[in-house]
Amino acid sequence: MTNRKTLLAALAALALLASPALAGNGHGGGGGNAGGNGHGNGGSNGNGGGNGNGKSGASHGKSSSAPGQVAKADDTTVDKATKVSSVPKGKNIHAKLGRVSSLKRNINAYMNSKSKKFAALQAFVTQSAKAKVAQAAADAAQAKLDALTSLTPDQIAAMSPEDQAALPGKIAALQAEVAADNAAAAAAAVGTDDASLDAALADMANKPVDAAVTSWAQGVLAEKIDQTAAAMQTETTP
Repeated sequence: MTNRKTLLAALAALALLASPALAGNGHGGGGGNAGGNGHGNGGSNGNGGGNGNGKSGASHGKSSSAPGQVAKADDTTVDKATKVSSVPKGKNIHAKLGRVSSLKRNINAYMNSKSKKFAALQAFVTQSAKAKVAQAAADAAQAKLDALTSLTPDQIAAMSPEDQAALPGKIAALQAEVAADNAAAAAAAVGTDDASLDAALADMANKPVDAAVTSWAQGVLAEKIDQTAAAMQTETTP
């Protein structure tokens, strides 16, 4: 009988010892899930602390994604800045051209125009072509003169007596021709400088002309002037 009482007393003691732990588990689990970081960690010794830390870990996971989002935003900002910096400062050249953009068309489209707006430009192209033809003639005469004046004594000795006798006269004639051609080329070049082009473009344009527009026009007109000069040479060739 005594042993039975002793056994019952022991079981009762074990039940009392187990009750606080069970109460702690219940309180810790509830506190951890409901109370967040502070209450979960503070109110539990067991599972409650684990749940609290889990909540904190999830929060930390969300927080760790923030730097990634910031980095993405920064990358976008850098990309936009790079794109903006790659665009030349000032207006785009095509926005500056206005009526001058018609220079890209076939040369006959504006060389044959009756508009007063194109008159100065027509004169510039025509004069530039004349200067080009005159300079080509001067260069050709100079090449002939150089060929005669660079003859070696052996080459002169190999000539016939008649050619040797005529050589000084040929050289003098070519020297005079070169001088005349150079003078003609210099005269033809008047009105073909950058200032003349600027004035012609200003007459033609419906927008302000700056250095960028002049440079663009020079590049476009170079081919047009060559075409006009070639046509002039064809007309004068027998």
